[in-house]
This record gives sequence, C-alpha cells and structure tokens, in this order.
Amino acid sequence: MTKDKKAYQVIIVGGGPAGIATALTLTARGVSNCIIEAQLEPSRKLGEAIPPNAKPLLKKLGILHLVETPEHIAYYGNKSCWGTNELEQSEFIQGIHGHGYLLDRFLFEKQLRKHAVDQGCILSAGYKLKKTLRTEQGVEVHIDNGSTSVTLLADYIVDATGRKASVAQQFGMSKRAIDSQFAMVFKAKLTTPMEHQIMVEATKNGWWYMAPQNETELTLMFFTLKELLPLKNEMRSYVQKEFETTLHLSKITSTESFDFDNIKVMPAGTSRLDVSYGDHWIAVGDAAFSFDPISSYGITSALASGYYAGHALSSCLANEEDAMLAYSYLMENAFKAYMEKLGSHYELEIRWKGSAYWKNRFPVASKVYVKN
Repeated sequence: MTKDKKAYQVIIVGGGPAGIATALTLTARGVSNCIIEAQLEPSRKLGEAIPPNAKPLLKKLGILHLVETPEHIAYYGNKSCWGTNELEQSEFIQGIHGHGYLLDRFLFEKQLRKHAVDQGCILSAGYKLKKTLRTEQGVEVHIDNGSTSVTLLADYIVDATGRKASVAQQFGMSKRAIDSQFAMVFKAKLTTPMEHQIMVEATKNGWWYMAPQNETELTLMFFTLKELLPLKNEMRSYVQKEFETTLHLSKITSTESFDFDNIKVMPAGTSRLDVSYGDHWIAVGDAAFSFDPISSYGITSALASGYYAGHALSSCLANEEDAMLAYSYLMENAFKAYMEKLGSHYELEIRWKGSAYWKNRFPVASKVYVKN
C-alpha cells in the first residue's frame, strides 16, 4: 500500500449537500480544502423536495442552475390528510419565490460533485476515514481507499458524515436522540403518471409520505416508532396492512405495485449534537442536527449549514473572533424555530391521541430542546 501526505486549511468528511456547500463556500473565499467521500460514485439519497424559499440560498451557493435542468420537476405544492379526513391542498404559486423542485436525487448528487470539482474544490472519492487526531496546530486525518493510505493535515475538520456524526464521535461527542421515529422506505411502480406533488397522510400508527420520482416510479415512506416496527419476516404484511388504512393514498396506487422485497428501515427522528463545534472541528448537516422529515428541512438545512459553516471557518482562519460562536448561535436558533414548528404541526393531528405513535409525538411536540 502506497502512502501519501497532504495539507489543507480545512478537511471536509462527507460529500453530500452539506459537505459540498461547505467546500463551495470555502473555495469562493480562497480557503484550501479537500472533501473526503467514502462512496466512489454518488447514490440516490432520500429527500426530493426543494421548497421555493430555498432559491435565494441556491443562488448564493451558485447552484440554482443545477435544479433548473429539465430532469428535476417543478413542484407547486403538497396535498396532505392531517388532522381531518380531508385531503387538503397547499400551493406555493402565490408566494414570492414561485415553485419549488422535486429532485431526481441521484442526478442532483452527481451534479453537486461535478460542480464542486468545476469550481476548484478537491474531491477525494472512495476514501474511508480511519482515524482523526488532534494536534497542536489542528488535526491529522488518516484515510485510505484500499490501495493508497493518505495522511491529511489541516487547521480544521468538518463533520459532514450525516446522522452518524463519525468525526464528532471520534472526538468524544455523541448525538442525542429526541425521539425514536423510524422510516420504512420503498418504491412503487406507476401505471399512469401522477401529479408532481408530495402527498402526506397521517394514520393511527404513523404517517405516510409519497412523492413521484419520475413518470413511472414513486417513493413511499411510512414513519412510525422504533418500538412499533415489525420483525423482518413480517415487514411485507405490516406495510400492506398499514397502507390499506389510508383514506386517500390507497386510492391512488395499489399495494400490488409495491417493491416489498427492498424495504429499507432507517432512523428518521430528531437528534442533535449538544455542541456543533469544538477545538479544530465543526459539524454541518445531519451530523449537527437531524430533522423530522415532516418539517421539509432536510436538503435545504444541509445546504444552509454548509454555507454558514464555510463562512464561519473562513472568518476564523482570518483570526476574526467569535466566528464559530456566531455559527453555533445561528444553528441553535434555527433548531429552536424548527422544534416550535414541529410541535405546532404535530398538535394539529388529534384523531388518534390515544395511540402509541401519537402519544409519543405530543411530548416531542411540546418540548423545545436547545443547549443549556
């Protein structure tokens, strides 16, 4: 195995939206950086929606043109059955930013990588993080791709590793789970095209999310508590039974079109680091704060945290005092606003207040968790 050693001002671990937004911001401000990404090629991640109010941020990051390509679908609003038995429509078109976008998420991940490289960012794909050490000057990071082992030196390291917060954990930090919500995710085939809208429907044991990927495919997710998840051999029947309880979604598509053989189960609740930065490190995206998907904070929040972290790091490297503290203050206030919004939304659903799922949501909804 060959060995190499390189130095940058900032190392970013994770090449998703948060990591790339950080790199783009740093590069625009003349700060040398390197993105370390374990996956050699992008994969399709969850989360398709870019709301209209994200457009100013996309412009600041210089990536608005990416979502305006024809492969991404104009997104004019949502339909939801929440709090009542009616399917209600909410439209964006009256807002100042117009429509949003339903992404081809696999394409978007590819676009972000290419754009970052085109802008001069250094992307080391296929490298896994092995060890992170603090030094007197900053951090020492060891990575390898199976044939080459590389030691990287930097003033700062950015944790953009998602919910697992791998870098922060190596520094002794841990994510605090605020609730135990999980998602069961799978695909369905469409025999006829459907509206380019996200549809949400609450049920007794959780809530459903449905979004078209293209003219022939849907993404479906059922959100429930970890303790309510079925055994693996009961997954198919559980999902089918839960879907049949929907008042509206079950009329749009049939369980016969579901890909029951590829159901993925993953955490989908709210969690956070107690602190979003420390000596020579900072966390962005899901590594810092992981959001309930009902909030639609996902991609936009990841991009925003990368943008603000990039500016904080650039200012810190220019010896500007309190730059990291300002980033933390911004993130804490955004999280507080999120928790208040989340609480208000869950409190709208009163049809099953006695069920295990909804009893769990009300304590979450009534608690604003911020760092003391």
